[in-house]
Amino acid sequence: MNKKLHSIKILCALFILLTGFAACKKDTLKVDTEKNYTEEKTTPATDLAGGAMHLSLKPNGVADINPGGDIMWRGTYTISGKKITVTIPDLDKKFKFTILSETELESETGVRLKLHPTP
Repeated sequence: MNKKLHSIKILCALFILLTGFAACKKDTLKVDTEKNYTEEKTTPATDLAGGAMHLSLKPNGVADINPGGDIMWRGTYTISGKKITVTIPDLDKKFKFTILSETELESETGVRLKLHPTP
């Protein structure tokens, strides 16, 4: 009886372990070509508050971001599940985004970026 109980415990542990591995999701966004995301602003680009946010992701892990001003900053990005982290060394800053879909991202400040089709 004790051996059966031990065997059942081992099987349950293996089942939980395998279920955990199967439940782990892969990255939800694949960057196999350059992807350009742009904020859809309702205010004109000439507004003193600044222009729209732009984010460009390249397949080699390089990112270019314009957080709303007139300068594009170069850095790197990582994707982990539904999160993108863009690191800009010159600013000593990280920008974090949630992947809503293949065509839409949301910044941690609530700004939504949409995939801009490339010609």
